[in-house]
Amino acid sequence: MSATKPLNDMSHLHARRRQARRRRYLFRVDIGLGLLIAVAALLLAPGVAIVAAAALLILAICGVSILLEQWRSRRR
Repeated sequence: MSATKPLNDMSHLHARRRQARRRRYLFRVDIGLGLLIAVAALLLAPGVAIVAAAALLILAICGVSILLEQWRSRRR
């Protein structure tokens, strides 16, 4: 048995954990930006149906982005 094999397994494990943390961080950034843009648009132009529709569209795009990222990560 090689003494380097467990080290390679640990480095692979650390890399996977680092990627998982990065994905969670990006997920939170997507949600935060979507909510921030939606709230800002609604506060800057209250009562305007077009702005509300645009804010919902932005949130939907963020949701699709998140779902695609989760789908891609499950395929790996």
